[in-house]
Order: sequence, then structure tokens, then C-alpha cells
Amino acid sequence: EEQRCLLAHELCGHLHETMHCPHGNHVVQKIISTMQRPESLQFIIDALTQQDSSIVEVAKHKYASRIVKHLLKVCPAAQVSEVMENLLAAASTLACHMFGRFLVQHVLDSGTREQQYRLLRTIEQNALRISQTCIGRSVLEILLTHTAIEDQDKAWMARACAQDSEVLLRLALGKLGHTIVLLMLEILEPRRDQRVSVSLAQHLDTLRASEFGRIVAQRLDVVGAEYP
Repeated sequence: EEQRCLLAHELCGHLHETMHCPHGNHVVQKIISTMQRPESLQFIIDALTQQDSSIVEVAKHKYASRIVKHLLKVCPAAQVSEVMENLLAAASTLACHMFGRFLVQHVLDSGTREQQYRLLRTIEQNALRISQTCIGRSVLEILLTHTAIEDQDKAWMARACAQDSEVLLRLALGKLGHTIVLLMLEILEPRRDQRVSVSLAQHLDTLRASEFGRIVAQRLDVVGAEYP
């Protein structure tokens, strides 16, 4: 282990450059996977947290984001708490980013219950903005279907997405967005919460004239029969 540490520390001063390199990032990942003691990886965490460049910017990078995810997997929660705090604070931004979203999903899959709760609340509070990006919509779909998320939390998320009738209609007309609307109906209607169906019922003609909107319109017809 001592020899591995000595070799790894040769990267000190070059870690950021190496993490952002299409080949170098594999070297850093190999270091993370071969070290037997998590404390031996502290110099990588220090490089992430002590540099002027934000952890969030690293989390958005195609290659460097892999390093962050790998550290979260192998290091104790206390050791990577500062990294996690930065990620949670920027969850709404990362949820809309091509590579940042994978770290959001990692927190959802492997984070503590408290971290998952904070992530959900942040996404919920920014759901309207997130739902207006293609990547954000894919993250919302994951949240609304994830087995680790309680039904009550999914209902909060669905209500947050339904706050703006214009945004809701745009979702219903979109290729990915309409699947989110269908999930929202599936979650809310059994609770006798008809805010989605009532809002969209005003636009049935528009929905039926759209390739994806007509699928939502058909579901609204079914909902009307099931929950009159």
C-alpha cells in the first residue's frame, strides 16, 4: 500500500489535468480501485475540494465526473462529505447536464436516506425549470419511477411539475414529456388529486392533434371513467 501511495502521489500537482484527460482519468480510477485504505485517497479529495475550480464543474466533465462517482462509491460518507454537500447544493443544475445527471442518479441509487431526501426536495423545488430541458425530463422520469422513492415523495414531485399549466401542456405534447405526464396521472389520480387532468382537459383538441399528445388524451378519457 505504501508503494502504491508513493506512486500515486507523483500525480500531485497534475491531478486536475489527469482527471480531465481521456486516458489519464483511467489512471486515477485505477488508483482509486487498487488502494486498500480509503484514507490513501485523501489527496485526490483534497485536490477536488481545495482548488479554485468547483467540484460541480468537475462533475460536469465527461471524464472527471467518473472520478467523483468512483470516490463516492469507495470512500466512507464522512470522508467525502464536502464533495457530497457541493453536489447536493447543485443538484438542480447537475440534473440538467449531460454528465452531471449521472452523479444525481448515483446519489439517488446509493446515497443515504437523508441525502436522497435533500436531493428530492431540491429537484422538487426546481421541477418546472428542470422539466423544460431534455436531460432534466429524463431525470424526472427516473425519479417518478424509482423503486427507492416513496409514493408520497413521487406525489410531491408530480405536483411540483404540474404547477404551470403551459409547461404541463408542453410536456404532454413532447416525445419524452408525455411519458412524464402519464406517470403524473398514474401517481396523482388514485389520490383523487385531479390537478393534472383538470388542467389538460382544457386542451383536448390540441392534445388530440399531436402525435404524443393524443396518447395523453386517451389516458385522460380512461382517467375520467375510472375516477369520475
